[in-house]
Amino acid sequence: MELTSEKKDPRHQLKKVAMKKVVANMTMGNDMSALYKEVVACMGIPNIDVKKMVYLFLINYARARAEIANLAVNGFEDDVNDSNPLVRAMAIRTMGYIYVDRVIDSLIDPLRHCLRDRDPYVRKTAAMAVLKLSMFDRSLVEDERFLDMLKDLLADGNPSVVANAVAALTEISERSPHIKLKLNMKIANKLITALNECNEWGQIYILESLMYVTPQEASDAETVIERIVPRLQHGNSGVVLVAVKVIAYMMNYVPQRETLEPILRKLSPPLVTLLTSGPEVQYITLRNIQLLLQRWPTILQNQLRAFFCKYDDPIYVKLAKLEVILSLTTEDNARVVLTELSEYAREIDIDFVRKAVRSIGRIAIKIELAADRCVRALLDLIQTKVNYVVQEAIVVIRDVFRKYPNRYESIIGTLCENLDTLDEPEARAAMIWIIGQYADRIDNSDQVLGRFLDGFLDDPAEVQLALLTAIVKLFIMRPTAGQELVPRVLKWATEDVDSPDIRDRGFIYWRLLSTDPEMARAVVLSEKPEISAEGEKLDMPLLEELILQVGTLSSIYRKPPAAFIPFAKRRVLGQSPALARLAIAAPPVSRLPRTASTTAASSTATNAGAATGQRSSRQLTSGSQQPAASDPSVPPSMRNSSTQLSTSMVDVAGAGMSNPYISDITPGPMPDANAMLIDLMSMEDDDEGAAIGSSGMAGFNASFGMSALNMSAIASGPAGTTVNAGGASAGGAGGASGADAGAARPPDSQLLNSAFDAAGLDTLSKMQSSSLSRAPGSSSPMPDIMRQFTSSFDLPAAAMSASGSASSTAIAGAGAGAGVGAGSNPQTSTAATQKEVDDLAAQMYSTNMMHNNNNTSNNHSNNAGLSAGAQGFAASGSGSTPYVPAQKLLLDAQQTQGLEILGTFARRGGQIQMEMSFANKSTTTPIGDFAIQFNKNTYGLVPRSPIGAGTVMPMSAIDVCLPLGTGGPAMPMQPPTNIQIAIKCTAGIFYFQTQYSLHILLDENAMSDQGSFLRAWKDAPDSLQNVHSIQNLRFASMDDVRNKLNMNNVFTVAQRTVGNATHFYTTSRLAVDSSMFYSEIKVANNLQIAVVTTKCANTQLVPLYQKAIEDICTAF
Repeated sequence: MELTSEKKDPRHQLKKVAMKKVVANMTMGNDMSALYKEVVACMGIPNIDVKKMVYLFLINYARARAEIANLAVNGFEDDVNDSNPLVRAMAIRTMGYIYVDRVIDSLIDPLRHCLRDRDPYVRKTAAMAVLKLSMFDRSLVEDERFLDMLKDLLADGNPSVVANAVAALTEISERSPHIKLKLNMKIANKLITALNECNEWGQIYILESLMYVTPQEASDAETVIERIVPRLQHGNSGVVLVAVKVIAYMMNYVPQRETLEPILRKLSPPLVTLLTSGPEVQYITLRNIQLLLQRWPTILQNQLRAFFCKYDDPIYVKLAKLEVILSLTTEDNARVVLTELSEYAREIDIDFVRKAVRSIGRIAIKIELAADRCVRALLDLIQTKVNYVVQEAIVVIRDVFRKYPNRYESIIGTLCENLDTLDEPEARAAMIWIIGQYADRIDNSDQVLGRFLDGFLDDPAEVQLALLTAIVKLFIMRPTAGQELVPRVLKWATEDVDSPDIRDRGFIYWRLLSTDPEMARAVVLSEKPEISAEGEKLDMPLLEELILQVGTLSSIYRKPPAAFIPFAKRRVLGQSPALARLAIAAPPVSRLPRTASTTAASSTATNAGAATGQRSSRQLTSGSQQPAASDPSVPPSMRNSSTQLSTSMVDVAGAGMSNPYISDITPGPMPDANAMLIDLMSMEDDDEGAAIGSSGMAGFNASFGMSALNMSAIASGPAGTTVNAGGASAGGAGGASGADAGAARPPDSQLLNSAFDAAGLDTLSKMQSSSLSRAPGSSSPMPDIMRQFTSSFDLPAAAMSASGSASSTAIAGAGAGAGVGAGSNPQTSTAATQKEVDDLAAQMYSTNMMHNNNNTSNNHSNNAGLSAGAQGFAASGSGSTPYVPAQKLLLDAQQTQGLEILGTFARRGGQIQMEMSFANKSTTTPIGDFAIQFNKNTYGLVPRSPIGAGTVMPMSAIDVCLPLGTGGPAMPMQPPTNIQIAIKCTAGIFYFQTQYSLHILLDENAMSDQGSFLRAWKDAPDSLQNVHSIQNLRFASMDDVRNKLNMNNVFTVAQRTVGNATHFYTTSRLAVDSSMFYSEIKVANNLQIAVVTTKCANTQLVPLYQKAIEDICTAF
């Protein structure tokens, strides 16, 4: 009634109120379409508010009821010609929404006029009406040439009109299968000029349109980027993300790295600033950052802490931040990241904790140098006994085992302690995989797998597949142990399980085992494919396409638009001469040196008869000796077909931290030294005897280090037997026999993996790689001397190591064929350590050892007694001489125009020195003007004076003693005792590298009292411990052992005899960084073999320290 009232209402207030009621009811969902005649009649009322509400009514109902639209056509035609531009614009906008034929026909002519209207508001509204019309009838828009009119609007003087025209053209291009928008640089520059005067939406439209500009020259792309960079400071997150997208697109056309790096640095602050917005914006930003980091890993390299999680972050933001943190983790910040993740792993949010634990494992896989620390962190988390943390850690450790086979197997005992708590399928499958992979080293693996097998039919398919494969592995490695389990699991898998995957695998295993056991071994124990730490690593084509969609749903879903939007077009990089796709890669990840295949032991067959006694399901083997592959007494199915781990791969007892830093560097020249662009110490030819400054080797670049060298171990001479805490065999490392050990041999060429940086010696861009000469790793039966040694010990299993070997460590007799091994149950090991150290202290006090510093002899004959103190030991060694390694061939005369250099390192009277012999093998030419320079090295060794060598006449030689100091520039090397040297003389400049013995760095003032030793030994965790065995000792008596060790700064704190062995408790200290070494050296009374157990906070140095002790003990 109010709409049709005839009452006088000059200001149309009654009809305005009535229309408000209609719109309110319509908004609440009430059907008001019955009033369409009354509402349409109100179109003629000259009131803007009434017209707006009428148009809302028409938009809502006219599409469904054509009679309403037809009735309103006359009103539309009147309004598009109204003098008020707002009315004209509203009429055009409303007609564009009503997809009724008569309305569309009536729209064409008014729309054409409005596109040329004098008012910019009408023009910009008409531009969007063209877009709506194209959605109804694309061909009509093309036939009426509306697209050309939109192109003309790109040159409009009003920025809002330009923005709407660009938006319409962009959307039409995206929706049309045969229309493709292309903009040239002239139009692009005009569009960028209009940016400053547009509102936020207009800026987004214009920036989006720049994705259709294909730069034909690099300068064009750089210009666009330079002009868009200010948009990164905008307060609207949408504008910032679109600007980032355009810049990322244009960077593909920048070919110079020098230009690209500053651009990447400019992108970093705005992305970090977006993280201060609301959680939704944070999440979108983080998802897009992940894409950008995959394409340009250095984009946020200094912004790691900005992504640390806050306590009040939503879970989806925390998970996204963890992904970014993992992408930004490098060798330099791995310690900080690991500390942060360890804190996250103790939070209360289960999903967040699981993700944090998994991230720790991914860092171990991504950064090899951080793997030991990550494994220790995972072990600490397992000790919390939180069920879901333990299970997630086990899943992660499985991946670590795959990445680094035979490196951390000694922690399996800790994992087995949690067997009863595993209730998640993925964790159970992971634990089963670990047990199956190392079934030959877990002597009761058959019992453990048997427990899992009892519930086989009730387990999920994931667990069933893992259990089936693990039992088959057990049978192949240990046929006797697995012969009862294999028939059961194969029968159930092929007859009682519904899953076709399990049935098929069961039939395949059954056929292989029954027809060709060797083929079964090759298939089941084959090398596993490489695994990656990247969780969402995308293929480059997909990544490239998603980066062109930054800020859209595609970047969130990780799918191109065509995957979830019908008929969406792919966005690709436009072809251009300037297209470079330049990427700045992440810094290279250093790889630890390898000396032998690290994938072999998982397929090693184990002699089932070597097991000594039954152990619980949580124990590991104590190191059963592997049968030789060539031994005719060993059945074919039990022979080892794989290469054993080199003895330079040492497991830290009790913690499983491998230390591959002991690998030797074969002395010899660096290949293609002429390619090294270096001015040695900036010396000219007339600078004879130039002094060496404190700066060391300035020509060497600081980036020259472990990442540039392949530090593969070169086995040379008889190496000591390494005791593997994980239960691997304790065989010899191979090499020359005793008679041949001292024979001179030419040096092997040392492989340099990559070109050094472009400065000094580091420039090797033209260098040709040469192969390393490797001594093949081999598995051999336990040598007779080892059998003699083990059989001479009449000790219980726990008495072998007073310093933390697990109680399951057994020293079997010769008939058992077992080697020396270390158990891996941390709790047992800790208990054994505590008890024995306490017993040792009690014996010291009970025998007045703490007060007797002068008794220096005969106490070793008393099994319970301890001999003299440290002062007496030091005094008795005054007649010995320090150990000096034999000189090695450093430079061969055939490679240096007649100059041959032999050399070694020694420590005499507290002074480090390099002793060299220069020989001139030439028959005609003297060699002189010698100068020497050291590269930066781990402990900053540099010459303290000029080399002081004169002229070496033909067919003659001179000896040179060069004093060294430790005050030079330092840089980590691998191994830490590796050193690279340059020699300059009249014959040229020559480069070589060698390795010194760690004993030259030991301090003469490292004497320790027994109480300090006991406290330090007791407080040091098992993770800092390593065990090493030595053969072919060169001692005349136990006093000779003590004296020789003391003279080389390995000071004896206490000594006692237990059974058929004498135990020496020693301390040493590095003079350069005060690292302390605490050792127990057990020497067989027959003076043929010794076992060294060492603890040190720097586990990387322990194998090097034990190698130095071995060299001292085996030297003549």
